Amino acid sequence: MGVPRAADVYQMLQTYFVLAVVFLLTALAFIPIGQVCGALMERREKLSAYGYNLLGSLAGVLLMFAVSAFWTPPSLWFLVGLGGLLLFCVRKRSTFVWAGGSVVLALILLEWPVDPAWQKIYSPYQLLEVGRDSHGLLLIQAAGHYYQHVHDFSRPTAEIQGNPDEVRARAYYELPYEIVGRPEKVAVVGAGTGNDVSAALHAGAASVEAIEIDPAIVMLGRVGHPEHPYADGRVHVVVNDARSFLRTTDQHYDLIVFGLLDSHTLLSQASSVRLDSFVYTVQALQEARSRLTPHGAISLSFAVLNDQLGRKIYLMLQKAFDGRAPLCIQAGYDGGVVFLESNDSAKQLTADSAVLARSGLRNKTAFYADDSLRADLPTDDWPFFYMPRRIYPSSYLPMVALILGLSLVLIANFMTESTHTSRLPFFLLGAGFMLIETKGITELGLTFGNTWQVIGVVIASIMVMAFLANCVVQWLSITKPIVPYLFLLITLLAGWWSARNGGLPFTWGGRVGTVILLTCPIFFSGIVFSTLLRIRGEISSVMGANLFGAMCGGLLEYNSMYFGFQFLYLLAAGIYLLGLIWELARTRSEIQNLAAIAKRTA
Repeated sequence: MGVPRAADVYQMLQTYFVLAVVFLLTALAFIPIGQVCGALMERREKLSAYGYNLLGSLAGVLLMFAVSAFWTPPSLWFLVGLGGLLLFCVRKRSTFVWAGGSVVLALILLEWPVDPAWQKIYSPYQLLEVGRDSHGLLLIQAAGHYYQHVHDFSRPTAEIQGNPDEVRARAYYELPYEIVGRPEKVAVVGAGTGNDVSAALHAGAASVEAIEIDPAIVMLGRVGHPEHPYADGRVHVVVNDARSFLRTTDQHYDLIVFGLLDSHTLLSQASSVRLDSFVYTVQALQEARSRLTPHGAISLSFAVLNDQLGRKIYLMLQKAFDGRAPLCIQAGYDGGVVFLESNDSAKQLTADSAVLARSGLRNKTAFYADDSLRADLPTDDWPFFYMPRRIYPSSYLPMVALILGLSLVLIANFMTESTHTSRLPFFLLGAGFMLIETKGITELGLTFGNTWQVIGVVIASIMVMAFLANCVVQWLSITKPIVPYLFLLITLLAGWWSARNGGLPFTWGGRVGTVILLTCPIFFSGIVFSTLLRIRGEISSVMGANLFGAMCGGLLEYNSMYFGFQFLYLLAAGIYLLGLIWELARTRSEIQNLAAIAKRTA
C-alpha cells in the first residue's frame, strides 16, 4: 500500500475530531440526567429501584412507538422528554425559569426551517424532504440527499426525445419487460412512489403486488404520482418488509422486480460500510426464486457505486439460480445496473445490442463475470452487502479507541472511587447483554420482518423480560447467581447451535421457538444481574459499570463484520463465562474465609 496523501490524513483527522466533539456533547448531555437517576435510585431498595427504572425504560419505548406511529417531528419527542425533566426543577423558581427558557430555545432551533421550499415528513424510518422538479414532478430527499424522483410515463415518446435524462429513465424502467416479455403477475419489492408499478401497468401486467416498507413514501406515491398507479384496480399495495413478504406470501409471480431499495446514493466509495441488509443475501434471493412461476424471472436493479457491489449481485444470483449467469445491463439512470435471471433453466435471457445502443444501455454481463473482480457473498449470517470483501474492520479501530479513551476520561473519577464490591461482574453483564440484545433484535427482525413495529415490539419485549427477571429474584428470594449463570450459558449455546444449523422452521411453531431461544438468555441474564445487585454493591455504582460495559459490548459487536452474527453467541458466552468464573472464585474465597474464621474461634 502507498503512503497516505496529506489531504487524506487531514480529512481523516477532521472526521475523528467531529466524531469526538459529537460523542462528548452527547455524553455530557446525559451526565445531569444520570446524576438525577442515580440519586433517586439510591433512595429506594435496590431491586425495587431497578424495577422502576426498567418500567420507565419500557414506558419510554412505548411512548416512542406511539409518536412514531403518527409521524411526529423531533420537536415533539424533545418536548415530551424535556417536559418530564422540567418537573425536577419546579421546587426552585430560578432554576425552573432557566430550564424552561432552555427548552423553548431548543424547540425553536429544532423547528427553524432550513429550506422552506422542501416539505419535511418524519416517517417511522427516516426524514423525507419533498420538493418539485422543473416539470412539477416530485423529488424526494432523505436526510438532505437525493432519494427518489417521480416520472410520468404517460407522456408520448416523441415528447421526451429532447430530454436525455427522461429517455434514460424510461429505458431503465421498461427494460425488464423488453427482456422478459409481458408477464401476467408482477411483484415489485421496494415499490417506492410507484415508478416500477407504473412501468408494469404500461407493460400490460394483469396483477401487480407493490411492496414498500415506508408508509410515508406510499402516501407520497398515492397523492403525488401523476399516473396514480396505486389507485389502479390491478395494483395491491402491501406496506411490509420485502424479505418478510417474500417469506410469507403464498403467491407465485411471472416477474419479481427489485426496485432501488435503500438510499444507495447515500453510500460513499468506502470499502467498509457498517450497514446490514437481509434483502440482499443469497438466502433472500433463493426465497425470491421460490416465489416464481416455472417460467418466471427476477429483475434486480441497484445503484452500483463500485464494481465489487455489481460482482456481488452477479454471484448471488448465480448461486441462487444453480450456477447460471444473470444478464447484466447498465442503465445509465441513477447509476443503476439491472440484473435479470429466469427460473426456466432452458431459457437464456439475452439482449439485442442494437436495441440497447438506441436506448443508451450497455451489456455488462462479461464484465461482472470476470473472476479477477473479487467479492464475497453476503448471507443471513454475514449480511453486510455494502462491504465488498469479508475483512476485519480495521478502519473502525481508531474510532473505537477514540470512543473508549474519551469514555475513560469522563469516568476517571468514578473508577477511582472506593467501593465495597468489584464492578467487574456488572461490567461483564453489561457487555454480554448488549451482544445478546443485538443478536436478538437481528434474528427476530429477520424472522418477523424488519419493520419499525417489529423492532419496537422486540425492544419492548427485552425490557419486559428484564423486568420479569427482576420480579422473579424478588419473589423467589434468589441469592446465588451460579445456577442462573449456567442456564444463561446453556441457552446461549442452544441458540448458537440452532443458528448454525439454519434456524428453526419458518412456521408459527418455529417462530415461537425462535422467540423462546432468543429471549431466554435475556431473561437469565436479568436474573443474574438482579441477584448480584441484591447481594452486593451500591445501585448507582453498579449501574454505571453496567452501562459502561454495555457500551463496550456495542463496540465488540463490530466483530460481526468479519466473523458474522453467529459469532456474537460465542463472544457473549465467553464474556458470561468470565463472569461465572469470577463468581465461583469469589464464592470459594468466601468459603475459605469462613472456614478460617471458624477455625480461629474453635
